[in-house]
Amino acid sequence: MIIKKNYANDESESATSQLENSQSISKVDEEEEFVSTVDIYFGWENPTHSKMIDEWKTGDEPFVDNLVQEVIQQMSHQKIIADEKESSIMITPERISTLLQMVEENKDSFDHSEKYVEILKRWKQDDFSTVDQDHNEMWFIQGTKQGGIATGIASKEQEQDYIFRVFGIPVEKQN
Repeated sequence: MIIKKNYANDESESATSQLENSQSISKVDEEEEFVSTVDIYFGWENPTHSKMIDEWKTGDEPFVDNLVQEVIQQMSHQKIIADEKESSIMITPERISTLLQMVEENKDSFDHSEKYVEILKRWKQDDFSTVDQDHNEMWFIQGTKQGGIATGIASKEQEQDYIFRVFGIPVEKQN
C-alpha cells in the first residue's frame, strides 16, 4: 500500500513537471511567434499628408477625393497585417476628428463620403474591429493595385512595434 501511494505521488509530480515544462516551452513559442508588421521596403511615415491633416481648418479647401482615400488607407497601416504597406500616417484622435470634420462639411465634394464618415465615426469611438476591411475598401476604391491587401488586424504588440519602428515613438510613451 505504501508503495502504491509513493508511485501515485511520483506520477503526480512527473505530470506536474511535464505540465510546467510544456507551459514554459509554450511561453517561449509565443515569444518566438511575434512577427513585425513593418514593411521594411515601403514602411515609412508620410510627413507631407500628416502635415496637411494637422494644418487643415474649417473653411480650408478640402482634400480631393482620392487623397481622403489615401489618408484613411495609410492611417490604417499601423493596425493591420499586410505584405506591403506603402507609407503611413499615424492615427491620432485629432487627425480622425479633422478628417471626419472635413468630410462632413464637404460631403458633396466626395464620391464616397458615406463610407468615409462610417469608417471615421467608428474609429473616433476607438473601434478598429474592421480596420483591415476599411483598409481594403479604400484600396479597392483607389483602383486595382498589386499587393498590399490587409490579411488581418495587428496585435497590440505588433502595433506598438510598428509605431516605434515607423514613427519613432518608444513603447513606454505610446498611449
